[in-house]
Amino acid sequence: MEGKPLALAVLFSGIFAIAMGVLILHAASAPPLAPKRPDPPPPPSAMINSDMRFSVVYYKALIEQDAKSYGIPAPPYEDLLQPNPYFDELRERHRLRIKAPLETRHLRITLEVSKQTTIIESHRLSSDHFVLRIENRTPLYLAYRIRTAVPEKGKCRLKAEIPHNALALEPEQTVLRTECLYRKGGFVDITGIEVIELPALSAFYVSRVPPNSTLFDPRTSASHVPPRGTMCMQTFSWREIKDGIEKQELGWRDFIDFYARHSCSEYSFFKSYRYRGDPSTPLPTRPLD
Repeated sequence: MEGKPLALAVLFSGIFAIAMGVLILHAASAPPLAPKRPDPPPPPSAMINSDMRFSVVYYKALIEQDAKSYGIPAPPYEDLLQPNPYFDELRERHRLRIKAPLETRHLRITLEVSKQTTIIESHRLSSDHFVLRIENRTPLYLAYRIRTAVPEKGKCRLKAEIPHNALALEPEQTVLRTECLYRKGGFVDITGIEVIELPALSAFYVSRVPPNSTLFDPRTSASHVPPRGTMCMQTFSWREIKDGIEKQELGWRDFIDFYARHSCSEYSFFKSYRYRGDPSTPLPTRPLD
């Protein structure tokens, strides 16, 4: 009996050895494993976010494309390299009188009283408002900022809004903006006027930037509507911009000058950018330049 288990053990060992040999031979003759599939190419957006987006070739193509979409001639690349003339047109506080215009080199500004309609809790309400009439006196496209002050600013929250371009003006264009509800004894002071002369494409670029309270008073810019395209999403930190303004390291003209040359759909303002005075520096501008 003892010989039978031993014989079975030898038999099974032989079968196991034969099976392993067959497996080894099969593995040796089997085709090699297929190589790993290569990674897919990066999406177009990733490529555009690389050096390509900051190339002169890409920038020029973008200018042509945007000008066509706005229905205007594309400016020569060399024109966009040039400084945009900047003017600080009011340095002293000026109190406006009704229908007594203030004229500067580029603008005529008139305070009027007119009835405007606002909606309060689904009710339409018509009331007298202080309204600013802003006229571009020139045949040029302009970026502009007219800063005003009113007494008891909090009482202006219920005022009506007139849709208008709060950032740029077309040649000889007139826009209206509400300042506050009218009340006897109220007034509107102009505390500052800044203007930048721009190519047409630049004016449309600037107009697509959403006005923010860091540089634009919501009381007067809340009804901003760009004349071409839609407003861009905010893609930079206003906190950094505000910090630079508080330190008097940058201002409105730096911000506007950047977007006069860069589409806000493609490029984001950065706090080290300054108003461009050197036409020899290529565009677009890199954050590390």
